[in-house]
Amino acid sequence: MKKKSGLCKSLIIGGVAVIGVAAVLSKKEWRDQLCREARNIKDASTETFVFIRENREEIIDQVRVTANEVSTIISDLSADFRKLSETANHIKLTSKEAIESAKDVASEVKYLKIHQDEE
Repeated sequence: MKKKSGLCKSLIIGGVAVIGVAAVLSKKEWRDQLCREARNIKDASTETFVFIRENREEIIDQVRVTANEVSTIISDLSADFRKLSETANHIKLTSKEAIESAKDVASEVKYLKIHQDEE
């Protein structure tokens, strides 16, 4: 059942594509425009390949430089994250110590208050 549904969809899409191509090819101005655009794409591709061929070494050098910069940035970020993690752990431990100290102080204040009330 699914195969028939998929086949029907494919046939419909293929039919629409054939009709679209036929419509484009049936009008001379559209064919001419299509040919001009195809030539433009070919020319641009040729220019791109020539540029790459002529500047291959510079492009490779730039890629190397960029890769090294990215590597350095990643290394720096790693070090920064490590430092942030250490700082967060230190804050966590310090916070626990501060809470324990506050609890101790509160206990002492209660003790002093109880003994002061007794006097």
